[in-house]
Amino acid sequence: MTAHFSGRLFGPALPGTGMAASGRWEGDMLRVAAGAVELAAPAAELRIDGAGFNAERVRVSWQSADGAYALFLEQPSERVAFNAGAPAPVALQLAAAGRKGRCTEARLRLGWALLGLFLLLPFLALAAFLWQADTVATWVAERVPPEQEARIGELTLAQVRTRMHLIETGPAAEAVRTVGARLTAGSRYRYRWYVADRPEVNAFAAPGGVVVVFAGLIRAADTPEELAGVLAHETAHVELRHSLKGAIKGLGLRALLALALGDLANTVAGDLAADLTEMKFSRDAEAEADQEGLQRLVAAGISPHGMPAFFDKLAKAEGGAAPALSILSTHPASAERMETLRREIAALPARSFEPLALDWVAVRESLVK
Repeated sequence: MTAHFSGRLFGPALPGTGMAASGRWEGDMLRVAAGAVELAAPAAELRIDGAGFNAERVRVSWQSADGAYALFLEQPSERVAFNAGAPAPVALQLAAAGRKGRCTEARLRLGWALLGLFLLLPFLALAAFLWQADTVATWVAERVPPEQEARIGELTLAQVRTRMHLIETGPAAEAVRTVGARLTAGSRYRYRWYVADRPEVNAFAAPGGVVVVFAGLIRAADTPEELAGVLAHETAHVELRHSLKGAIKGLGLRALLALALGDLANTVAGDLAADLTEMKFSRDAEAEADQEGLQRLVAAGISPHGMPAFFDKLAKAEGGAAPALSILSTHPASAERMETLRREIAALPARSFEPLALDWVAVRESLVK
């Protein structure tokens, strides 16, 4: 009896959120159906990867004439059913993907533990840390070399790759890199720019210069200058080391609690990478990032009006019936901040700015599913 399994199918002919799909093996041929879409892929052309934390999901991907497809097997029972009828080479890939995912998670946990120990050995008193967390974080951040920040960024990027697909080529990725390079000319950091294939209106920057912009944000921006405003704000957080200070505080609290409770490795590893993608900054930090971002826009010869325009647009949408916008939960766009930005721009010396030479229609359309 042929084993059937179900999952979620993503591909060029499907919605961006994918579609529920069913699959079965017919000899060495994988057959998948999602609504009216029916696909077939030879076993030899399949790639099997672990997906999600601890590789609890399986991603089966292949290339067809009309583009790339990926089938995600969400439940262990579906993974078993998939494996039951799979040819031997596919079963071996599936087992290898599981082992690789577990090894990656183990290395990341160890890396976070070692990093926490390296940064936090001088701070063994929990009460003192809680009392002077901001002061301690600033003191430590000033002594962390950029190379160490880059390591934190790489660890975060490795975690991000297990949670979402990153677009590294194409018009959108090139646009983000082009604008980002102008904003960070002369920086002490080596920036890495990515577009996350996610519909949320969001963006975040990890210490050391890893910047991720969600596809939903690019689609929501009416002009490349609005994207530049967001990138300027995010790079300002990196340059001012806000993300690093937040990471140090998070590591410090986890490590000190772990010392008290006797579970150092697991607590320090925790979910800090996820925290970095959703980090909330203080009003002072946001104001600092606004100021630094405006200066970077002007220095790069990019109109600064895109920054307040985009955040103001999102704030108005959030105030209405629109779905929650992720970037507003991490970057609160108050009316007071928008007015401050506009006053700062109005006080700048008169200057004309050339529009960014990007085919914005093509950039946005490249992300349409």
